[in-house]
Amino acid sequence: MAPKVVVTGANGHVGAALTRELLSHGYRVVATVRDKSDECKTAPIRSIATELGASERLTIESADLMANPDWSSILRGVDGLFAVAAVYATRSADPENEIVRPSTIGGINLLREAAKAKVPRVVYTSSVAAVGSLPEGRAKTEEDWNEDATLPYTKAKTDSERLAWRVAKETGLDLRVVNPSMVWGPDFARHTPSTEVAVKLLRGGYPAAPKSSFGVVDSRDVASLHRIVFERDDAEGRYICSGDHGSLVEIGRRFKESCPEAKPPKVTVPWIVVHAFALIDEIKAFFGFEGTLTQKVVRSLKRGDAWMDTSKARGLGWTPLPFETTVRDTVDWINAQDDL
Repeated sequence: MAPKVVVTGANGHVGAALTRELLSHGYRVVATVRDKSDECKTAPIRSIATELGASERLTIESADLMANPDWSSILRGVDGLFAVAAVYATRSADPENEIVRPSTIGGINLLREAAKAKVPRVVYTSSVAAVGSLPEGRAKTEEDWNEDATLPYTKAKTDSERLAWRVAKETGLDLRVVNPSMVWGPDFARHTPSTEVAVKLLRGGYPAAPKSSFGVVDSRDVASLHRIVFERDDAEGRYICSGDHGSLVEIGRRFKESCPEAKPPKVTVPWIVVHAFALIDEIKAFFGFEGTLTQKVVRSLKRGDAWMDTSKARGLGWTPLPFETTVRDTVDWINAQDDL
């Protein structure tokens, strides 16, 4: 019989891609969303299953990480768990409760429940945010950790992954972790901070850009690495999942090569100017207007680089799609979705 697995956060970008990957490889998938009665959350997942002719192998359950769901019934008798659900946001009025705690409390409680239910294997979705960007000028490996995570999202990812490994050590849980970089690619029902970068590169949202570095990976590649790590008995530890990297201007230049209609930034802005914009945004936020930059964010952007060593993942046979394919498919998906 086909393996039965749980995918949390199945309506998110990575969760949807993973659900597609697993169903296309014959798995039976229990997909969890916060509220299965919400058609906005469930319709895209059902659409994937229908497209693949796999509706009979898909079950959708409600499970809000912070609402103490009945994990015992969801996890009973499954062959594996893909713990994907997390809050991916860079701005919040209450970052501790809205970004950090869902990962460090809700996500970790799920792992403890998986251990109680004797789930044979768990793949946990972390981030390169937990790997960090230092030291600059050297490819970061799975041995590296972010030792100065101060932004809410990077703190949530770093702290929750450390806790996940602690739970695994305490309970004997067979845990493997995937650490993706900025995720592009199709199959998202709503924008994330990562796909918003692609939109701005496409539509001229960055008149100029700082010399910050980031890596890009396709959602389909993130999904395939999750599956490979789950299936391989010899897989262990963390797996960095990243593709091409560079500054926003460099990535933008390559973006335009694959998508001629794109309007990426051509000018690199000095950091002193970026700090000034951050000060303006902080003043706007003080008076109740939405701001996107803070001095803390700027300091984080300045630090290190996004050069990642993916040899461990490639050693399992993982091969990412070409950057050009990711860009073209991301743009096609954005242009085809009227409601994004």
